[in-house]
Amino acid sequence: MSMAGTVLQGKGESAIAQTVCVDLDGTLIATDMLWECVLGLSRKRPLSLLLLPIWLLRGRAYLKARLAEAVTIDAQRLPYRQDVLRLIAGLKEECARQLVLATASDQRLATAVAAHLGIFDEVLATENGCNLKGQAKADALRARFGDDFLYIGDSTADLPVWAAARQGIVVGSKELAQRAAKLTEVREVVEVPDADAGTYWHALRPHHWSKNVLLLLPLVLAHRADAGAWARTVLGMFLFGLAASGVYVINDLLDLPSDREHPWKRRRAFASGRLSIAKGMVMAPGLLLCGIGAGWYWLGHGFAAAVAGYCALSLAYSMVLKRKTLVDVFVLTSFYGVRILTGALITHTPLSDWFLMFSMFFFFSLALAKRYSELMHAKALVAAGNSGRGYRAVDSPLLSVMGVASAFSAIIVFSLYTRSAEVSHLYPHPEPLLLIAPILLYWMMRLWMRAGRGDLQEDPVTLAMRDPMSYVVGLSCGLCILITFLWR
Repeated sequence: MSMAGTVLQGKGESAIAQTVCVDLDGTLIATDMLWECVLGLSRKRPLSLLLLPIWLLRGRAYLKARLAEAVTIDAQRLPYRQDVLRLIAGLKEECARQLVLATASDQRLATAVAAHLGIFDEVLATENGCNLKGQAKADALRARFGDDFLYIGDSTADLPVWAAARQGIVVGSKELAQRAAKLTEVREVVEVPDADAGTYWHALRPHHWSKNVLLLLPLVLAHRADAGAWARTVLGMFLFGLAASGVYVINDLLDLPSDREHPWKRRRAFASGRLSIAKGMVMAPGLLLCGIGAGWYWLGHGFAAAVAGYCALSLAYSMVLKRKTLVDVFVLTSFYGVRILTGALITHTPLSDWFLMFSMFFFFSLALAKRYSELMHAKALVAAGNSGRGYRAVDSPLLSVMGVASAFSAIIVFSLYTRSAEVSHLYPHPEPLLLIAPILLYWMMRLWMRAGRGDLQEDPVTLAMRDPMSYVVGLSCGLCILITFLWR
């Protein structure tokens, strides 16, 4: 993620100052405490967000003070830059240097961080109406230490501080280091590369777009070969994906505390700090507006309403419903169903009651598998109550029983469906369709066995898209349908 290198520019190399002042936001941690507080307020008291403009009118220091009063930030869960921690720990150990945490964050938050790390001798932060940033920080440090201090910072706002310091260390780009080197002796650069296109792309969770294949199911099952209907559905899949990604970004932002403790979710772009919270707050509404707005324009108000309803339910899930035991699983099931219904809506394709019942049991089993797998891989979080869900470790066996039972129910419904009037209307001899039942049962039981062994580390549908056996199962089912179709 970063690397250290020495830059011998500026006033020339000299002995390192005895006082080392370290910035917090973006330097010691790969996030910003102000935005962390805003997110915390949105989770705790969302209506209070309306007060932010009023607080800001009284100054940034007042805003930070009110946020620090309203929100508790767990210093242990912040994404610390380990290379910076090693660097300052080495500086302190080398000559027993004084370490000072000098930050524009509120004093209470900075003190909590210093107490957690236990390495700082002093804390200078925003308090008493003084926002300790830029020139204000430079003046405060100069008044406290003269010009005999080394400052570690990460942004252009720190340039006045470097100008006041005898030495500096830059956490950021080489370009920033070159600007700082014109003002002071830059001892070292801890490079933090800017987020590339791949980082933004992964933040959209594009692997989840594979779920949008469900929009095609109504056309496939109705055997419609209408090119216009297929084109509209493919466009709908893309726009649905954009809107859903907006919700995923919001979900990632709201889940930051628990994601940072999760075995694999901690690697997500926002949880790891590779993308800032501020960027996420711009991305999310932009994606939602693109998906819903473009859908309204090209596919009509029905599609836009369906996607907007999905997004509203998803937001309710992210903020409240995911912490409601079993309710969360039913909501997850509905997300799959909404995609199927949206595909039918775009192309005006009717859906049979049999198919809807099969879908309900089938996707309910998948949703249970997802939740069961999360319990398997985050037992410590669940035991500590930090998983962000309403389950306990003892719930795992019951979830697996319900999931397997739901899978069998789906297969029974499918078997009865093959003998229904709707199928008889499409196929004169539907007997080969019964072969699909054991094939699907094999796939679902294999999925549950993988979940029980701890091999299921992602959404079951996205896992299916990566599993070669899923394609074997799909081709086998397709062959059964083809045989049925040709058997006249």
